[in-house]
Amino acid sequence: MVRSAAPARDFDGLFKKLLEAHPREALQQLCGARVDGGTVVVDGPTEQPRQRSLQLDKVFVVRRGEGVPADIYHVEVQVKRTEDFQERMVSYWASLALRYRRAEHRIHQVVLWPLGGGYPGRFRRDRAQLDYRSVNVPDDLEPGVLLAGPLAPLALWSQKPPVDVVERVVDRIAAIPTLEEQLVLVELGMLAGGSLAAQVLEALRRRGMNNVLEQSEVGREILAKGREQGRQEGRQKERVDIMRSLLRAKYGEFDDLDELAWRLAGRDSDSVIARIVAGATLEELRA
Repeated sequence: MVRSAAPARDFDGLFKKLLEAHPREALQQLCGARVDGGTVVVDGPTEQPRQRSLQLDKVFVVRRGEGVPADIYHVEVQVKRTEDFQERMVSYWASLALRYRRAEHRIHQVVLWPLGGGYPGRFRRDRAQLDYRSVNVPDDLEPGVLLAGPLAPLALWSQKPPVDVVERVVDRIAAIPTLEEQLVLVELGMLAGGSLAAQVLEALRRRGMNNVLEQSEVGREILAKGREQGRQEGRQKERVDIMRSLLRAKYGEFDDLDELAWRLAGRDSDSVIARIVAGATLEELRA
């Protein structure tokens, strides 16, 4: 199953920030790389010289020691298939190959599909071919492994998440020491969409983390909608209270007073009040 797409504008930037904050975990869990304690991981350039319009999502250079070729990991985040995507992957590989010579480097390309439905990772055209690692996040990543580390919000996209996935994700967010990184994880959690995003929001509220929510873009939008809904509900309750008082004053107590007040408050209040003042019967108001 492919989830309905959240705003594509958010995925690239948030995944990039997640990769930058936790490169070792990202390389191991998302790219299948072996990264030990002595491995040096540094950011590689994402804008290639002589092709200024060619912008790669993320590049890591992994150095393992003297005489051992460095591993170049190019990571793309792709929300949905496009007709030219695999040709672009070939172009990306060529630009990396020109920069990183064969004798000292090995190039690995990884595509992350947050919503699933990605290409299989093998491109053939004419006599050219390209193989890359294609990771469908909902299907290919083990949620239990994700939840044990800083990439925990990605478990929200799993096809078979644990029943306590929301609480465990929020546990991870609450344990993060820096506000900036908390905001990234909150934004990712909100991108899960639907009931899961609502559950993450509610769990964060229970933890008293409204200060974090109010500083995240998606959290601000949801909180603003919640406040507006609260105001609307408050105005509706006020109308119902007025209608109830008016009905009680005109007709006294009767069995369906509350129900009728709610029904009439949802209509054109001025016309209903005019009818009551004009002497309409309860039967006419109920009709």
